[in-house]
Amino acid sequence: MKYKVLAFGIASLSLIAGCLGPAGKNSKPNAIQRATILSQGAKSITIEHSEWGKPIAFGMAEKHCSKIKKEAVYGGGSQQYGPDLISTWRCE
Repeated sequence: MKYKVLAFGIASLSLIAGCLGPAGKNSKPNAIQRATILSQGAKSITIEHSEWGKPIAFGMAEKHCSKIKKEAVYGGGSQQYGPDLISTWRCE
C-alpha cells in the first residue's frame, strides 16, 4: 500500500512539474502557462496570457512579425479582472 501511495505521489509531482516548469518562447501553452492570440494583423498582434505564459506570448509575437520580415516591439499590457493579461506588439 505504501508503494502505491508513493508511486501516485511521484506521478502527480511529475505532472505538476510539467505544467509549472519555466516556459520558453517555443513552449506549447497549457492550463497554467496560457497564451491565446486575440487578434492579429499586418502591423500588430494582441495576445491574452497568464503571467507564467508571458514567454510563450513573446514567442508568438516574434513568430507572427517574422512572417512579414519585421521585429516584434512590445507595446504594453493591461491586467484583466481575472488572472490573465492582455499584451500588444507592433511589427516594425
